[in-house]
Amino acid sequence: MKKKIITVVGGCGHIGLPLSIILCNKGYDVIAYDINKKIFNDIKKGQMPFLENNGHQELKKAIKSKRLTLTEKPILKMRKGDFIITIGTPVDEFLNPTTNLLKKCIKDLSDYISNGSLIMLRSTVSPGTTEWLSNHLNQSKKRKVHVSFCLERVVQGKTFEEISSIPQIIAGATKEANVRSANYFKKITKKIIFTSPKEAELTKLFSNAFRYIQFAIANQFFMLADEFNLDFRNIRKAMTLSYPRAESLPSPGFAAGPCLFKDTMQLVSFAQNNFTLGFNAMLINEGLILYLIKKIEKMTSLKNKTVGLLGMAFKANIDDTRSSLSFKLKKLLETKSKKIYCNDPYIKNDKSLVSISKVLKCDVIIVCVPHKNYKKIKFRKDKIVINIWD
Repeated sequence: MKKKIITVVGGCGHIGLPLSIILCNKGYDVIAYDINKKIFNDIKKGQMPFLENNGHQELKKAIKSKRLTLTEKPILKMRKGDFIITIGTPVDEFLNPTTNLLKKCIKDLSDYISNGSLIMLRSTVSPGTTEWLSNHLNQSKKRKVHVSFCLERVVQGKTFEEISSIPQIIAGATKEANVRSANYFKKITKKIIFTSPKEAELTKLFSNAFRYIQFAIANQFFMLADEFNLDFRNIRKAMTLSYPRAESLPSPGFAAGPCLFKDTMQLVSFAQNNFTLGFNAMLINEGLILYLIKKIEKMTSLKNKTVGLLGMAFKANIDDTRSSLSFKLKKLLETKSKKIYCNDPYIKNDKSLVSISKVLKCDVIIVCVPHKNYKKIKFRKDKIVINIWD
């Protein structure tokens, strides 16, 4: 029987909320199940709790349809439908993947998962997790539960644009899981790719590790060129302009956020620490801020200097600070300089942030994130300015 009710677990997060809205606007009754109750009121008013292109318009359509239900606890209505799990899957203090949150999530939902239910994992997971979950949920012969991995790979801030243009990858533990998962996503996009669960799980990890390694290459090249007082912008332009074999080289900068580093470390763990390329990428990307501090210290003593940081989000033109290297840089500079001032025009709930004008008065200014608001800034010539972005 085709089920029209779907529960999105983590349904008010950066992955879950856009997906909840999209499914709702495609005609499904959606239960957005999330423990972060404090943002419910804003969502009910049609206000996105974070930046997403076209997010407000799409959310208002979903609210108007009255098909979107927000809840902080499991409800009986869930038993009539299927589930998409979008909760975070962090690594532990030893950079190994942890399944504690997923196991707790499944335990909390156990009384609401019915015979014939479909559970779609959208969160990034370690290879083998989909098969493990399918076996775990089907230990009892009293019910049959279908499990699939339907990986998410949109760029944050562009979810509503990319989810329909990027092929959706479906990996069911059973044939029925494949068919039913595809039925949901066919309403969103016409492009469906089927793989085995482990192939899909590695597809996600390989994709993010590949991007992380690309940033590491750019950052390593920048540091090498900079050591010899050469302008890497000119070098990169010469490498990439109208030259397709090098055009994918990104500009150097902070490779941060909740996914790339974490997923690369998951891959390192899966490879039993034999994925040295990923580990070295981590050393380069995390070490970039140490290089920049050393570069500044060669130019001046920081002891009596004020330092201004422009951009505290983890990437340009968003308001998400999760795993932002700007905060790591700030922490390291606090013991070396007189005072740190930080600005980010996209972040509204941090009272420690100051105006751009105050940051521009600092002795040393570091452009941490290339927000569009910073593009036209003309820095005074008597200031030390570090801006490695194109």
